[in-house]
Amino acid sequence: MFRMAVLYAVAAWLIMQVAEVLIDLAKLPDWIGTTTLGLLAVGFPIALIFSWFYELTPEGISLETDVDAAESITHVTDRRLDFIVISLLCAAVILFAYDKWWIAPPPEFSIAVLPFENMSADPEQEYFSDGISEEILNVLAQIPGLQVTSRSSAFSFKGMGVDIPTVAKQLGVANVLEGSVRKSGKRIRITAQLIDARTDTHLWSETYDRDLENIFAVQDEISAAIVEALTGHLGLQGDVLPRVIAAANIEAYEAYLRGRHLVVQRTRASIEGAVGEFEKAIALDPDYALAHAELAIVTGLLSGYGDLTDTEAIVRATPHAKRAMTLDPTLAEANAATGYLLWRRWDLEEALTHFEKATQINPNYAIVHNWMAIILEDLGRYDEAFLMQQAALKLDPLSVPTRANYLVSLIKRNRLEDAARELEKLATVSPSGYAGRSGLLSSVGGKWANLVLGTLDALRIDPENAIWRSFLSYQFAAIGLEKEALAVSLAPLPSLLSWLGRSGDAIETTEARLAEDPISLLARRDLGLALASAGDYARARPILEEMWQRSGGRIGRDGLFPTASAAALIIIRRDAGEDAQVGELMVAIRDNVRRSREAGIVAGILFYWDSVDYEEGLIAYLAGERESGLALIAKAVEEGTYIPSREAYLRTLYDDPGFAPILATQEARQAHERDRFLTIVCTDNPYATVWQPAEGTCEEFAAAGGN
Repeated sequence: MFRMAVLYAVAAWLIMQVAEVLIDLAKLPDWIGTTTLGLLAVGFPIALIFSWFYELTPEGISLETDVDAAESITHVTDRRLDFIVISLLCAAVILFAYDKWWIAPPPEFSIAVLPFENMSADPEQEYFSDGISEEILNVLAQIPGLQVTSRSSAFSFKGMGVDIPTVAKQLGVANVLEGSVRKSGKRIRITAQLIDARTDTHLWSETYDRDLENIFAVQDEISAAIVEALTGHLGLQGDVLPRVIAAANIEAYEAYLRGRHLVVQRTRASIEGAVGEFEKAIALDPDYALAHAELAIVTGLLSGYGDLTDTEAIVRATPHAKRAMTLDPTLAEANAATGYLLWRRWDLEEALTHFEKATQINPNYAIVHNWMAIILEDLGRYDEAFLMQQAALKLDPLSVPTRANYLVSLIKRNRLEDAARELEKLATVSPSGYAGRSGLLSSVGGKWANLVLGTLDALRIDPENAIWRSFLSYQFAAIGLEKEALAVSLAPLPSLLSWLGRSGDAIETTEARLAEDPISLLARRDLGLALASAGDYARARPILEEMWQRSGGRIGRDGLFPTASAAALIIIRRDAGEDAQVGELMVAIRDNVRRSREAGIVAGILFYWDSVDYEEGLIAYLAGERESGLALIAKAVEEGTYIPSREAYLRTLYDDPGFAPILATQEARQAHERDRFLTIVCTDNPYATVWQPAEGTCEEFAAAGGN
């Protein structure tokens, strides 16, 4: 009976651990865990009573009183139970040890600077206390060998009252700096304390009472003291300490701090307000390089958060980036601003040069690492992009876009268990991001309805998010709900319109974008593809040729010249009788396939442009390798890739008899996933507050025999 008690207890604990994981991954109701625990508790005395009165014999289970002592095999059963108990105990110990000790410890030379508490009488002075802590963070970030968590992650704990060890664990750091700021008239008191988060002990603390005019000297003094403390306790080499970038006067500095405080809020009003504050700082100090650099970046954001076109935003921002570089070419922010604007102009290689310089000056510049990852992906340098994503995530572990992008990269590499772990880290920092990416992860293998449901879950949490609506438009198209695809997004993208066979609308949409922003390269890229999709080769060719030249002969999956553009240009050149001119394009596509596979990218998610099998199959087919090409395209469809079938330039492929069974497979999946989705939303729509099926959709579904 004792053995049974131990066996039952260990087995029950392991069952609860597995149940906890499954409940989280499958988003099951919480009552399932409670019920499981209750059933296990009820079963415990039953198991003990059973083991007391019954015995296992060669003939089966019998009452112990009915078993002759000479025929008893209790000693054999005991040994078996011992073996099972030992095995389960080993599994439990391994699981416990992995959870508690085997997870890699944070780097010894790592620190997070938490937002200093505003102790001033005026709560409006919060921008100042935040600014002081951010400035100290920026100085520490330039210390070679010291990993400094980004502002966005460190400041996410503001006002939450979370204890230091918990903060450090979530941020992956060994040390934490916290403090307070009290501003009164022309005097300021700054208190700072450095904590070893692993032992929750203070390494150093100090209070500074100074005149406000000497704020930059105070920040230098605090930073030097922190580095000295880290040097003394950890052996960090801090002989050369970067200095705070000072303004000419305190009023310019305060305007700069107010601008930074507004920038991070990322709303239209805050971005426009930040522009005004940085302009005020520059008016007070025309040679304030840092303010010029920040104004260049935030002005560039006005095309997304304001009424400016991309071109207008870049034109307005460029003089400030140039001014910042002239004033201080060694300033990380100046190089970041210059690189950012070059990136927006699609001068990617030159942008990378400035970003690399910025990260050399400030190795902990998290957002620049993230920008570099995106550019490297656009350039088709997938291995480097993945490594840069990891670097950005290490510096900014609570960044939602960085973690979401990294999660998608893991899925593309079929590292689904790693993706599931990353997904769980999104749950607390972005419920909508968690919901959307949960649908993405569970859709692998062609479960498209899961993807749509996950994105609708995300939209229900964040109804104003236009990105979720854009994603939904493609997802609805994939499951064959055309009316829903067109209605859910206020501005359907040209590629979606081409998917749906609305080439004329796709062309009209891109021409309207170009009329508004005549030098937009993205709009020209989209127009070239839209024209090719419509079969208007005469107008498509010069645009596609231009994009090919701008790409430098290199294909990037999300860049100016993706595989679809290359395939369209191959067909157009052949149609013009220029078969000899398609070789370079075929080489470029094959090279992109090679780089993708070398980077571990093996699986498409939903979209054909993410599928390496489809890409390799398409180029094989276009190269005359019909059988192998169709086989790879069929493999992509079997694995869950959706392939549009209304592109005029691929008419030869669509008309090939070998493509018919591939299309039939896709249409069967499309119908199955559409029915799965409509069964849910046409019965008791859980998304009614943010989305409704188009008129007639559910009626048609019911008439066709749907439940």
